[in-house]
This record gives sequence, C-alpha cells and structure tokens, in this order.
Amino acid sequence: MLANNTEFLTALPSLFGETRESGSVSVTIKRYDYQGVKHQREKKRLARAKNDGEEGAIHLLVDSLSLGDKEYATLVRAATPKKKISTLVAPADLDAFLARYHGLLLANVDTIKKNERLRKKKYAAKRLAARKARGAREKKAKLKKQSPAAAPDA
Repeated sequence: MLANNTEFLTALPSLFGETRESGSVSVTIKRYDYQGVKHQREKKRLARAKNDGEEGAIHLLVDSLSLGDKEYATLVRAATPKKKISTLVAPADLDAFLARYHGLLLANVDTIKKNERLRKKKYAAKRLAARKARGAREKKAKLKKQSPAAAPDA
C-alpha cells in the first residue's frame, strides 16, 4: 500500500508493535526511478493494467518528486509477513523524513535481541585474559620458589 510520508511514519510503530513478541519487520530504503533498468517490464505492466489512471498517477507523482537528472525520489518499504506499507519521499523532504524515522527506530529498538555470537566472543576474550593473568601469576610464584633465598648466616 503506497502511503504518504506522514501515514507511513504513523503506521510504522504499529508494525513494530505487532512483531514485538515474535516476528520481524523488514525495512528497505532505495532510490526510486521507474524508468530505470525495468523499463520494459513497466511498459508491459502498463499495457496490461486495467486501471491506467492509478498507474499514471504514480508516474506523475514520481515525476513531480524527481527534480532533475541527479535527484531521485526515495522509496521506503516496511513489511511484515502479513502487512506491507511503502512511501515515496521527495529529495527535499528526505532529511526531515529520515530524522523522524530515526526517532521511531530509537523508540522501538528495545525489542532487538543482542547477537549471541558477540556475547560469546566477549565472554571468550574475558576468559582468555583471565587465563593469561593467572598464568603470569603462577609463573611469577614459580620463579620465586626456584630462586635461592638468601639464608641468614648463623
């Protein structure tokens, strides 16, 4: 479902909420150019489309959002297995949109699980450091025992 930027940003927290206990949200951000590599496929789809008005409206929207040859609209998609939403962001609005998106991510980051491998690596590094320290202490104690102690003359 193609939504405007505000609708997208208000629907995104509900997607995060739905997957809080289990599941995931996949978010993609990429440049959107409908006349790119897939131009032929787009032409065929337009020819087959029954509702040419809707497709034409999307193309007009993209044309209005793409200001020149160097600036493109940005397509942002968020999907769960059950629901998908997307929006097109104008180049001029991208910074403000990403700032609001960043705020949403920070607010919902509490459900992200820590990577178990990183925890194991940190634990293994601590164990190794402790083992080395213990070995150094034992070596020092062994050297003390081996060195002849100066015995007092009687």
